[in-house]
Amino acid sequence: TRLFNSDISPNEDFYVSDQTDSTWQVAVDMGKDINTPYQEGALSITPDGNLMFFSARDRWDALGSFDLYYTRKLKDVWSLPKNMDTPINSIHWDSQPSINASANALYFSSKRKGGYGGADIWVCYLKDNAWQIPVNLGPNINTAGDDEAPFIHPDGKTLYFSSDGHIGMGERDIYMVKKEENKEWGQPVNLGYPINDANNQFSLVVSANGERAYFASEQAENGLDLFYFDLPKKAKPQPVTYVKGKVYDAETKDKLAAVIVIIDLANGETVQQVKSDSKSGQFLATLPIGKNYAYNVSKEGYLFHSENFPLKETDPKKPYLLDVALQPVKVGESVTLKNIFFETNDFQLKAESSIELDQLVDLLQKNPSLKIEIEGHTDNVGKPSYNLDLSKKRAQSVFDYLVGKGIVNNRLSYEGYGDTKPIESNDTEIGR
Repeated sequence: TRLFNSDISPNEDFYVSDQTDSTWQVAVDMGKDINTPYQEGALSITPDGNLMFFSARDRWDALGSFDLYYTRKLKDVWSLPKNMDTPINSIHWDSQPSINASANALYFSSKRKGGYGGADIWVCYLKDNAWQIPVNLGPNINTAGDDEAPFIHPDGKTLYFSSDGHIGMGERDIYMVKKEENKEWGQPVNLGYPINDANNQFSLVVSANGERAYFASEQAENGLDLFYFDLPKKAKPQPVTYVKGKVYDAETKDKLAAVIVIIDLANGETVQQVKSDSKSGQFLATLPIGKNYAYNVSKEGYLFHSENFPLKETDPKKPYLLDVALQPVKVGESVTLKNIFFETNDFQLKAESSIELDQLVDLLQKNPSLKIEIEGHTDNVGKPSYNLDLSKKRAQSVFDYLVGKGIVNNRLSYEGYGDTKPIESNDTEIGR
């Protein structure tokens, strides 16, 4: 955000600079579809670069002095911005948005009623494609002063913000606060000198890998300038890596717009839901490392695709790459369910299997004429007769789950194949 002509008609607009060979190029105005003769400021962009939220003042559709707007990138062009309307915007000052990595929680600063001081930090959640009533982040974060410029890191649990109400070093300082295991916010920590000083520090943004931070500071004579620094260890968020890939038709190779849902296998919670681009089929998500995840890729008219992948010991500098070929729904096609879990030598479904099985229920509900056979398989360890019986009981467990969810049993059959149809060599542990 750049402020110019301050001695005549104060106006803030958006600029963009590309980095080439580690050098920032000349900043370029983002254009009249985004910038107006009035003020635009404090933008936040989703990790895939396709959705932008920002503040604007005095537009024709404004509800208050500053409102929040959003715009989508369509074929490399930003769409005309739209007012986010109620319940996010109010007749009061609403500004400084920060969207989380899943694009389903919007943090922002507001002077609306119900706060603890001047400007407070609020969060609004997206549910069933509708923004819910904003929630105040509470007295641990908000004070009798101004608490502003939130930045939620892609790890989903580290928040940075500026405040003149907490004990600090000058006017506005930058603080960090982490979400605890009970999902409540802890106590904010001042980032300290030399990041904070007696002047205003504002608008901190932290890279996904948690190594570098950018912020605005009055360290120069020309008002707020942009600075960067390497984050000290005590101020770092949880490391995050990128998961990126593309989705396409397995037969025609046409790129597809599909829904990718990524689930934390430890608790079954959806941590990311993104859509692949209809033109390129590409998608990108950011995920905290140190966990195991499952993902589902679905599109109407296609069998869904599922996998699981570990990020427990992943280098955050190396993205996890996925290519997904979706099979059209038709006779004879099959889908491998990668996230159905049993204990060794057991046929009772583990709790985390419900995530994938519910996807299968959804597929069957959306395709009421579809009939399927559930096939169970094992490796070659043990007697063939035992393996055959175990594989059939496992298939029956899935059958019973689907029937219990309301799928009529004449659409379903099940069979066990033991170790007769291996998809990998049984000669190695990985294959088995």
